[in-house]
Amino acid sequence: MINNIECAVVEHQQAAYENVESLVLLLCKECVAGVDKINLPTSLQTAVKAFIAKYPDFYEVEMVHSLGVMYQDKLLQLTVVGCGEGKECTPANFRKAAGAAVRVLQKQKATTAIVAVPLLLNPTRAHYLQAIAEGLYLGSYTFNECKGASKPATLCKLQITSAVENGRAVLAQAEAIAQGVTLTRNLVNRPGNWVNPVVMAEEARKVAESHGLEFEVLDEKDMAAKGMNAILAVGQGSKNPPRMITLKYNGAGDAPYTAFVGKGITFDSGGISIKPGENMGEMKDDMAGAGAVLGAVQAIAQMKMPCNILAVLSCAENMPGGNAQRPGDVVKAANGKTIEVVNTDAEGRMVLADAVWYACEQGATRVIDIATLTGAVIIALGNETSGIITNTDALADAIKDAGKKAGESFWQLPSLPECKEAIKSDVADLLNSAGRAGGCITGGLFIGEFIKEGVEWAHLDIGGTSTATKTSGFKVKGGTGFGAMTLIRYAGTL
Repeated sequence: MINNIECAVVEHQQAAYENVESLVLLLCKECVAGVDKINLPTSLQTAVKAFIAKYPDFYEVEMVHSLGVMYQDKLLQLTVVGCGEGKECTPANFRKAAGAAVRVLQKQKATTAIVAVPLLLNPTRAHYLQAIAEGLYLGSYTFNECKGASKPATLCKLQITSAVENGRAVLAQAEAIAQGVTLTRNLVNRPGNWVNPVVMAEEARKVAESHGLEFEVLDEKDMAAKGMNAILAVGQGSKNPPRMITLKYNGAGDAPYTAFVGKGITFDSGGISIKPGENMGEMKDDMAGAGAVLGAVQAIAQMKMPCNILAVLSCAENMPGGNAQRPGDVVKAANGKTIEVVNTDAEGRMVLADAVWYACEQGATRVIDIATLTGAVIIALGNETSGIITNTDALADAIKDAGKKAGESFWQLPSLPECKEAIKSDVADLLNSAGRAGGCITGGLFIGEFIKEGVEWAHLDIGGTSTATKTSGFKVKGGTGFGAMTLIRYAGTL
């Protein structure tokens, strides 16, 4: 059970429609022909056909229609959700439709429902079944932890009509993925006084102990001994000390490790270069990259995927205390390069500098870092697409493909030599900020300076996608968990 939803698969038989309160029909335009084949009871089939005749544009993605239908001498709630037409009939749109549908069930306070999907008459459509289950689980997400008298949501048992081979195993995968994303969302949504670097370490420890992962936490003394002065400089203004957290999942024996490295700024005031007060509370989400990495490695371990993953969470709190770093300071990172701190609000790249270096030192042959790094990525790509900076185009292509399958959009930005010149300092090796122009690119290229030669690397900037201002599809207002599903899908290609 996730988010008070239980899912099971059943055959397309009339018996499946007995004793349910609600019927959800997920339909693309081309699926209409399949309505006759899913063995709906006659009265329900008549109602569905009358509905289709009345609403010919029903198939628009996420369009929801609900109506009451008399069935077995009682009122049954029928909900039809559109899934597109032609090329729109994708797993991503079925995931969105399922997310929209489950919220209707929540409003109805349904305890039993059947999700009828003609497309799943095809036994090879496992990827659609998984997407639908993910949408149901994630679309039902609510965050009530901070409410003193919140009532638990109604448990809804859902049956999905399907002829997909190994349907139960597909649902188990969807459940594991949804649990990982839910972990990420919960961490992002919790306030800054609930989540700090030490708390992140404890959350990671729970995941490691639950799934038998190797686990390590470096405290301030440990990091100082390793020369990790970049992350220490960011965290020195806070009473909550920084932590470098590592989990290691071995599912592929002696195969090389791929590192997932997450920015974990548990609250970002901007430091001495303090942010404007308006909406500063939203900066509790600046650890969304670390949250995505933790959610991803939990799911990967739960599914026992055949890959080797090194998860690094680089966590600090950026505060303007009396011991905080100052603009103009110069610090030496663990790889020996010096950094001129132009802006203390460009702190994420500094904690990642030591983190990606540490991942390389531990033997990772490929590093993917993920971070709410810049506001510039929002200007460039909006709030639905995340940016990629990389030293390996093939890696960017693989991430984009994984993101497409996960329903998460990425776009590769150019790594221009001129942008690399912009982060050079007159008094140190590097500037921690090159200003507004190309800010997403220069921020990513700064992190790339700490990647060991010969190691494939990609930086994912989720500055515009880590939170949502409204609920839509399988994404719920607040922390989206963006990136976790992409990392999981990418791990499946290793």
